[in-house]
Amino acid sequence: MSILDILGIAAVFLAVLYIGYRATKKTKTTEDFLMAGHSLGKIQAGFSMAATDIGGNAVVGAVAYAYACGLGGAWYNWGAVVPMFLLALFLARQLRSISVSSVPELLGRRYNGAVRFISVIAQLLAIGATLGIQFTVAASAVSTISGMNYTLALFLSVTVVVAYTIGGGLLAVVNTDVFQFIIICAAILLIIPCSLSAVGGFGALQSLVPDSYFDITSQGFLVPLSLGLLYMFDYATNQHILQRIFAAKDSSTARFAFSFSSAMYLIFGLAVAFIGVLAYALYPNLENTSTVYAMIIKDILPPGISGIALGGLFAAAMSTADSKIMAASQLFINDIYMPHFRKGEGMNDKHVLTISRVVTLGICVMGIGVSLVSESIVQMMYVGGLFYGTAVFVPMILGIYWKRGTASAALAAMISAAAVGLCSEYFLAGQAGGLLGMPSNLLATIVSVAVFLSVSLVTPPPSAQQLEIIAESAQSN
Repeated sequence: MSILDILGIAAVFLAVLYIGYRATKKTKTTEDFLMAGHSLGKIQAGFSMAATDIGGNAVVGAVAYAYACGLGGAWYNWGAVVPMFLLALFLARQLRSISVSSVPELLGRRYNGAVRFISVIAQLLAIGATLGIQFTVAASAVSTISGMNYTLALFLSVTVVVAYTIGGGLLAVVNTDVFQFIIICAAILLIIPCSLSAVGGFGALQSLVPDSYFDITSQGFLVPLSLGLLYMFDYATNQHILQRIFAAKDSSTARFAFSFSSAMYLIFGLAVAFIGVLAYALYPNLENTSTVYAMIIKDILPPGISGIALGGLFAAAMSTADSKIMAASQLFINDIYMPHFRKGEGMNDKHVLTISRVVTLGICVMGIGVSLVSESIVQMMYVGGLFYGTAVFVPMILGIYWKRGTASAALAAMISAAAVGLCSEYFLAGQAGGLLGMPSNLLATIVSVAVFLSVSLVTPPPSAQQLEIIAESAQSN
């Protein structure tokens, strides 16, 4: 690495740490740490949600995916466009109008404590699994370009994100996300023209890749559908996304956050897929494609610019990692510690802040473990979704819109969806014939809907108290 590259990386690291430090000085209470005082405006909420979701897997994973299939790989990110738009229309206002701070709390009020407890444990496991993706991306980038040992790069990356998250909480995460989102976009804009020039122009690119690489429909119908479902479940149920909604200052801001992210994905998805096509032209027939994005940065970009681009890759990974870490802390305090250990007692801010920071360290250790033992970014993303999002989505959405849904149905649907989804992912999807061979999350969803509806209709209807949350949701319309 040149001195200019080192300076570029250092500048991004120091800027992130400084922004986090400024937020730390404003974080005085548990409410500040976990929910940013419910003060997020549209720029903070919109940019932060976009940066949170356009993370390491949306860059590195999408480039590797497009390397294998061409511009059709845009669906890796385009799958998020429709879910984000639909959630802006039908969920954002409803969630912001309900007096809850997490999806497990919502499920607890709508159904019972058992549903709440199972859902929060499942979400914490999913966060730990998918957090490993971001750590893997950040460490691989630093290791590939600098030559640093992977394990050392992993611990360095985690140290940086923990340093500002543990001090400033959600406000630090949101404010650093705004900066990181700008860096991510700048890196993408730098890589495309430099890589296209290295290939020899668009005409040369066409001669170096298969014709099918310019077919945007090459992934057919089921793959985009499966990815769309994956993102829908993720955005509608996961705390690291919805925390911006719960912390927004009003319902209009909550809706804007989803709408802004949806619009950004239209542009971002195609740009990243095009980088994957360029990567194939530059490095054909690679066996391990997970490092190809970092290879472009190292080999193609000029000194200094490659440092900024590496900083952008680090920013992409950490903008998602910090949100997941923060979500885990909030979930533990809101849905485990307070209802099970405090049982209605008031919060001692100093004590709860200490516990939140300990949880932050704990979830990072879990993420490091996943990063060290996992091989596939896409596999980690799918399994993390099957752990939680697929299982919770149907009980959550139908719980808000259908009064007849019962707690017994919610429990049965969650357990059956997780079991069927994991079984399908490892033994059926793409292997069995007929309906059993469909994508795992699609099969799990069908089973979840069938179980939820049938069990609801044969069990006693919910109580008036369990339906209060539907009345609160209706106030947003």
